[in-house]
Amino acid sequence: MSVNKRIGRPSGFRSVPVLTEPDVEHYPEFREFLVKAFGLGEDPLGEPGVLDVNGRCYELIFVGRSGQAFPAAVEIASLVEGLEPLDTEQTDRDLWEIMEWLVEGVGGRWTIDALRTTAKIYRVIPEGVE
Repeated sequence: MSVNKRIGRPSGFRSVPVLTEPDVEHYPEFREFLVKAFGLGEDPLGEPGVLDVNGRCYELIFVGRSGQAFPAAVEIASLVEGLEPLDTEQTDRDLWEIMEWLVEGVGGRWTIDALRTTAKIYRVIPEGVE
């Protein structure tokens, strides 16, 4: 797994929405991890978070809602160079790596084995992921 935080958004790339989690507070541990990982406690109105997944970039847009802890939701967008087409199969594999990075970062009762087992039950695990 090669998911790393990146400083700044690369220029010449467009944002293509690929995944939305409308309720990050469903499990507070996930919200807490995102706040810590992206410094949202110090600068909640800063630039979106950017992750590098094996050389491809993804932007995490944190959404606030009145009366809810920040972030209330997160949207993930693939950053695609110019007008190039989005490789949806690669994006699915990259999103899986982001999910594993997130679960590993949260830790505790959250494990990659449990994530993979759940994905196999619901048949949503990308091809090539064991």
